Amino acid sequence: MEKLLKAELKTTVLKAFGSSGGGCISHGQSYETDHGRVFVKVNSKPQARTMFEGEMASLIAIQQTNTVRVPKPIKVIDLPGGGAVFAMEHLKMKSLNKYSAKLGEQIAELHLYNQKLGGN
Repeated sequence: MEKLLKAELKTTVLKAFGSSGGGCISHGQSYETDHGRVFVKVNSKPQARTMFEGEMASLIAIQQTNTVRVPKPIKVIDLPGGGAVFAMEHLKMKSLNKYSAKLGEQIAELHLYNQKLGGN
């Protein structure tokens, strides 16, 4: 997968950092690249591309609201043999407790976004 990621992300550097993580659906790993840090989610299921494309579209839609800071999506990449990976901007998530009130306000703004567009 390293060779595939280097080619698709157009980088000569691909150095894993931090601990890899796994949820019940996908696994993730952060990497240093020529272009900065990225976070890569990996899923080997046949429907992974569709899932990741939906996640990418959702992140783009949230970004366009200018309400909540979300990672910038980079690319969905098919894995040989099935599955896909989703590369996105790496965000430092440690020590965010001090921003919990601001996040609550931003989430409220996000929920009101469509209402504001409709003029209600």
